[in-house]
Amino acid sequence: MNETVMKQKSPTLLVGAAEADFTPAPGLSLLGQMHERRARRTRDPLTANAVAFRQDRQTVVLVSVDICILNNSFVKAIQAKFARCTGLPGSCLLLHSTHTHVAPTVFDLLTARADPAFVRRVGAAILTAARRALAKLQEASVFSGLGHTEHLGWNRRAMFADGSSRMYGHAQMPGFIGMEGPRDPALGVLCARDHHGAVRAVIVNFSTHPNCLEAEWFYSADLPGETRRVLKAALGAGVVVVYLTGAAGNTAPSLLDPHMPEQPWRGEAGVIRSGQYLGGEALKMIAGATMPMSNPKLRLAQTTLQVPLRCWPEASARIFPEPLKNPDWRSGAHEYYMQAQAEWPHRMAVHSPWPVRLNVLCVGDAVIATNPAELFVEYGLEMRRRSPACVTLVSELTDGYCGYVPTRRAFRRGGYETWPAPTSQLEPKAGDQIVRATQKLLQKVFARNT
Repeated sequence: MNETVMKQKSPTLLVGAAEADFTPAPGLSLLGQMHERRARRTRDPLTANAVAFRQDRQTVVLVSVDICILNNSFVKAIQAKFARCTGLPGSCLLLHSTHTHVAPTVFDLLTARADPAFVRRVGAAILTAARRALAKLQEASVFSGLGHTEHLGWNRRAMFADGSSRMYGHAQMPGFIGMEGPRDPALGVLCARDHHGAVRAVIVNFSTHPNCLEAEWFYSADLPGETRRVLKAALGAGVVVVYLTGAAGNTAPSLLDPHMPEQPWRGEAGVIRSGQYLGGEALKMIAGATMPMSNPKLRLAQTTLQVPLRCWPEASARIFPEPLKNPDWRSGAHEYYMQAQAEWPHRMAVHSPWPVRLNVLCVGDAVIATNPAELFVEYGLEMRRRSPACVTLVSELTDGYCGYVPTRRAFRRGGYETWPAPTSQLEPKAGDQIVRATQKLLQKVFARNT
């Protein structure tokens, strides 16, 4: 007698999405450069964009925030408030910073100083967006895909014949031998449609520093904001766009070669073009996704690594901060690294090992793998290569901040991203640890999906 085993249908997947504006009045300090900047005006709004997923007893809320960095203490405080006001575990709220360099800060770093009222404003916007997304939960069909880009998002570290590397080197410099690493051309897209077929939420993921406007003196969501604007113009103003910056610790919109007078992916015209480019590719993926995921399951796996900090290097090492060797470096850099060197023994004694929280959120045949680093693109590519998912989105700067995580090769060659400071502090094998731990989480969620 033949028996047919029917695949058990998953409980209904619910999706909700919402956004909240937290743009302050001009005048606040901007984070992202070694020199002090204060916003003179607002170019475009700064927002918190939330998407909530619920299936059976599992709920996850992912919020993308137009801010440079969300540090560990801020994330913990907001997750605790979320737990108190929703009754859900704080760990099911995932907080991503898009890494715009033209927004105020929620903690003191580099030359930027946090304004307490703004810190409260950002926290309130996050909670508002998250709660509204939960209130809008409804049955949805989900789709995913990977687009491909030929432009935008290039490796920014140049190698030289003396064995060194530097950020934004170029072919006209003496001893230039090539770029140190690859780029990631993939554009990850995950979208949800309601029962009428209307798109309600879009998650977009791309690997580049979103700094088309990095040195300006105004507020802007930069590339994520322009990508969001393009998608809203095409899909409707009510669509919520959650932009996730991928593994982009060593990638940038363009190479900044001074012998190329036109920088088509930077400046005012460049950010508009960049948003059209990414938004257009995302729209192509959304339009082409005609078959929703069949019987999608929602899974969340989490872990926290305890990663040691690295020792302060000898002055002869390539990773010793160059501004300490040359006091004529640009304003702010010498003071920043002097302070870092003076505080390093305390940092090693009190903050090592550093907690590195990782999440893998599985939505059907797609996953979002998060980490709190400015992760080099090589590690993001390796995560996707090892992933069992059809579509893998890698989201850096999520649930805290641990600084740059360069490759072993980069540590041998030196350069800004390897200089020890609060912005680059973990031991050289941290990237490998993050990849291995992420792979274990991927295996865990997919084992539960079978």
